[in-house]
Amino acid sequence: MTPAFMPFTYLPASTARILKTLVGPVVVYQPSENAIPDRLSALASEGLVEIRTPVTGDSERLSAALAEFTQWARMNPGKTTPGAGFIGTRQGEIPFFDESTINRIRSEIKHYPMPAHQTDREVAAFSARLFLAVAQENDLAGDRLDHDLERFKTLEQEFLESLADADETGFSRQGIGAAIWQEDPGSRLTEQRIRAWAMLAAADAKPPELLVTTSPAVTDSLLESFADTIHLEKLADIRLPLSPGDTPSTLGAVLAGLAAAENLLSADLAPFTALAAHATDEPCLGVTLFGAPGRHPAGVIRQLAPAAVPPSGENGNAESLRNTLIVLIQIR
Repeated sequence: MTPAFMPFTYLPASTARILKTLVGPVVVYQPSENAIPDRLSALASEGLVEIRTPVTGDSERLSAALAEFTQWARMNPGKTTPGAGFIGTRQGEIPFFDESTINRIRSEIKHYPMPAHQTDREVAAFSARLFLAVAQENDLAGDRLDHDLERFKTLEQEFLESLADADETGFSRQGIGAAIWQEDPGSRLTEQRIRAWAMLAAADAKPPELLVTTSPAVTDSLLESFADTIHLEKLADIRLPLSPGDTPSTLGAVLAGLAAAENLLSADLAPFTALAAHATDEPCLGVTLFGAPGRHPAGVIRQLAPAAVPPSGENGNAESLRNTLIVLIQIR
């Protein structure tokens, strides 16, 4: 099965390694072939992800619009910026990504008008790519901030442990540093992210066969806003121990079997739920399985994409895949 990471165009290295162990290298779609982040390219060179850019062209216009938006965002940082409440001086480095983003993107599109010969689909594709490019800048900045906060936490712990006389004075090292809270990157403009991402995925000549996300906000939005359209339902929820090193997981094989199964009833899910039998109190992954029975992934992706995307032939393993599976993976 070919898994795709949704609805993001970037993921941290730690996440890529976990997903590689569980389901194999994930496809990561890019809004522009000329602006692939170095960090993502490094993951691809390690075989952790597969980069695809199914919609190309207009790269210069896309880069110009993104640059102007980023300049505006740095001059107008918002309180909703990830980490803004923790390190105020970093606000200008992280793009402003909330409802104001939509209005600004519309302005940038008008400032960089589409050529007269372009179709509604091409206009919608450019809008989606610009939105995803802005979202990617936001996710990259958030990842850098998370890395800096982790370093801060490590330094803090080392400092506390270096206090040699602390035990004699009854000083407690516990509870000094607050736990670092990390925002779900899919919690902002979630539905817009899903639709924009689906625009790229729907244009892929080899559509993915499994959809993977790490954002609870994304699966919540899919259930709330798209469940009736794609007939999505929650199937099962298990906990898996973190797989050590490069040990292959059986999860991918089990999901492949379920995608081809005639039914997704409770009895059919036994191979999936059985994987949790040996879960321990050690750090675990939460794996929640959602499914759209009787619907091929290519068709589901087209349902998620804007109406401007015309139907296209379902390529890939259309005959053997009977169901669409969406897997939410969380580190707990």
